[in-house]
Amino acid sequence: MNRDDLRQARSLIAEIEEDVKRRETFAAYSLFAEDDQQAVRYRERLREIAAWINEIGDSQTRRAFRLRYIDGLPWAAVSFRLGYGGESGARKLCERYLETDRGTQSPYLQKGSCGHSKPF
Repeated sequence: MNRDDLRQARSLIAEIEEDVKRRETFAAYSLFAEDDQQAVRYRERLREIAAWINEIGDSQTRRAFRLRYIDGLPWAAVSFRLGYGGESGARKLCERYLETDRGTQSPYLQKGSCGHSKPF
C-alpha cells in the first residue's frame, strides 16, 4: 500500500456517496450499465484499503491512518485527536510506518497508480 492508494480512499467514498445520491434523486438505479460495474470496483478497492489499515498492529498507527485516509481529517486534526503536541506528529507516524517493512508486508500491497510499489 502506498500514499497514492491511501489518498484514493476518500475519493472512492465520495464517489460512492455521490452515486447513491444521484440514484435517489433521479429515481434511477443507473443511467449507464457500466456504472454498476464501476461501483463494484470502487467498493472492492475501498475494502482492500480498509483491510490493509485493519492489519496494522499498533492501535495508534491504525487510528491515524483511519482518521486521515478514511475519515478525511487534516493532519493537524489527526495529531490533536491522537494527543500529539504538534500538528505533524500523526503524519510522521504514518510516514515512518510506510517507510518500514511493516508498511510493505501486507497481502494488499499493490503497485500504486504511478506503477511503483514504494510508499512514496
